[in-house]
Amino acid sequence: MTATDLDDDLFSPAEGKPPYGLTTEDAWGNEGGRYRYPAPPDWAGRTPKPSATNPLGLPTWMRMTNLVSAFSDQERLQLWLTWKGMMGLRAGDGVLFDEWMAIDVESADPKTQSKWANEMAERARAMADGDAAGRRGTARHKMMDHYLTTGYETGTRAMRVQLRDAMAALDAHGFDVVRSEFKVWHPAAGGTMGTSDVEIMCRHTGQLGILDWKTQTRFWTWQEPAGQLFGYDSAPWTWQGPPDPTGRWVRAEPHTLVGRPGTKLAGKRVALVAHMPQTPGPGRLPVELHQVDLEYGRAVLETAERNVALRSIGRSQAVERMPAEHLPRP
Repeated sequence: MTATDLDDDLFSPAEGKPPYGLTTEDAWGNEGGRYRYPAPPDWAGRTPKPSATNPLGLPTWMRMTNLVSAFSDQERLQLWLTWKGMMGLRAGDGVLFDEWMAIDVESADPKTQSKWANEMAERARAMADGDAAGRRGTARHKMMDHYLTTGYETGTRAMRVQLRDAMAALDAHGFDVVRSEFKVWHPAAGGTMGTSDVEIMCRHTGQLGILDWKTQTRFWTWQEPAGQLFGYDSAPWTWQGPPDPTGRWVRAEPHTLVGRPGTKLAGKRVALVAHMPQTPGPGRLPVELHQVDLEYGRAVLETAERNVALRSIGRSQAVERMPAEHLPRP
């Protein structure tokens, strides 16, 4: 073996990022990434040119969760983020604050200052366990998907109690799981993608519906879950196959699930939420199934879409770019 051969073996280039998946691009300024996937067959919008970071020229799509968040009042969330950020600066004997003060922020341009400050704020919230609930929720989603896909249980003993309780609740209400963790595309806001947790079928009626795992201890509002589930339920396209060029968009099967007789939503179009609090035990709720009114969800999603469009106009710095119907009246 020559030295050149050895160098090739030791220093072969690392694999590039997968062409499909989540990116950090987000034209609306929300936290989190966007989906980078091909456009569905009936989409008439523009497609970006191939580039070094996007070799296939794939469009990026807003996340469904980001879209519906445009509906709600974010004041309470912002106050919580501020609280966790300030507590994080005090954690660990203030080591994060020392690191922040050691950075020559004043010499940087405003854009770089903003980038550094946001990165530090995110680290501070993590120091104060501000991301713990989200990470535990993600772990439970992963556990449920793994079980539904392979039949094998993972997780801690408490997590497995929740898994079995969730499956018992579905069985008691006559629901079978059709598939888990699948991508959908909706035309809202120029194209929005999401990952639906579960598609279920009622054994008694054959009706198809959408179910979402929710792990928070309490719901401040059902507005965003309703809008999110309506988006998943009414999405016309679903991804079939792996997240690479061998996969493709196919027409989604229409969902027909309606509310159970004897309930307030009897006969109305519904989706389901499986509420599974993160710490089951004495005094805690077991996993419970809740019906969600999809007509209300439609109103939420349409309002969120309108809010996103208005915010885009409002961010325009040049008045001459604002459509006449949105200009202030004299």
